[in-house]
Amino acid sequence: MRIAQLTLTGYFNYGNILQKFALQYTLKKFADFVEVLWYSKRTNFAETGEKPVAQCVMFNGRRDGEKIFSLREAVRQSKFKDFENLYIKTRFDFPYFEDIADEYDFFVVGSDQVWNPSWYSPYSFLSFVPREKKFSYAASIGAPAIPNDKKEIFRRGISDFNYLSVREEAAVKIISDLTGRTPIVLPDPVLLLTESEWLTVAQKPAWFKEKYQRGFILTYYLRKLPPPEVKTLADKLELPVINLLDIGNYNHFTVGPAEFIWLFSQASLIFTNSFHGVAFSILFRRPFINREISNDKLGVSMSNRIKTLLKLFGLEDRTQMHADPLKIDFARRDEVLPLERAKAFKFLSEALLNEPNQVTTSGGG
Repeated sequence: MRIAQLTLTGYFNYGNILQKFALQYTLKKFADFVEVLWYSKRTNFAETGEKPVAQCVMFNGRRDGEKIFSLREAVRQSKFKDFENLYIKTRFDFPYFEDIADEYDFFVVGSDQVWNPSWYSPYSFLSFVPREKKFSYAASIGAPAIPNDKKEIFRRGISDFNYLSVREEAAVKIISDLTGRTPIVLPDPVLLLTESEWLTVAQKPAWFKEKYQRGFILTYYLRKLPPPEVKTLADKLELPVINLLDIGNYNHFTVGPAEFIWLFSQASLIFTNSFHGVAFSILFRRPFINREISNDKLGVSMSNRIKTLLKLFGLEDRTQMHADPLKIDFARRDEVLPLERAKAFKFLSEALLNEPNQVTTSGGG
């Protein structure tokens, strides 16, 4: 069996590349051959145009700020490219999707915000292949609604999928109202791998020295800097802080995907406004505090996805500071995660094999 995988392309977002790896890793349990189809012409940092501008705040007023950012971003994204070369089979060499429709038995779109109306690709609806060959896995709309001028495009595109699954509860109502079909909510692909499976591709950063051995606070903030309470708590706990995406710290800013996994697996406490930041905290059973990104459109979409995740594992209270933030109860996580994995594998078995789950899944690790 040959499977083609479509998701957002780029070398700039940890969640994107790690969910892409995780879904391919999982699909290989069903198929002999799985590869990602890279539909964007952009293949390196200089072409992506993606810049976490808020992370440049501390360089305001410096004439060399943009140059420093560009150089460090080049290093960071080169690590993303290295990770993909090692672990994610990707195909770049095709002129048109229509030319390769017969080369695969199935096409899967997802996970990530592949159906976000602000940046979706027409290819995300797989209109170039027949209905029986296409399905979505934990596809995310990542927006509170579909704009009126795009509703018909989305209605036709999503209606034509043989099997439908999404990542957040908000997407269920949007799709149901739009198409009359009710998709199933499935866990993000990163949650399908066990801790031990993730650690096989994790890498300890070379700069991780004695200073961090007794513990550290990890922050992962998108489009903004960590809140002041992080430093206050760090001083109280006498723990150093590692701020991912901190342009002012070369080591922290240039962390690659493999190092990202390792740091999440080892952190004493995690502060994040990211969906995947929360997901990896839960996966590795690490204490975390989630602070919503903002009240803008991106913040609302992130909030919807995170709310679904927190509710699933009974961790809604982790949006607030606790008297003892290092203390967290993962009992429901250990109970629910194996069930969610089983549900996901059942869906994939039905979509790919048209039969009940024939793939053995691991337990609660």
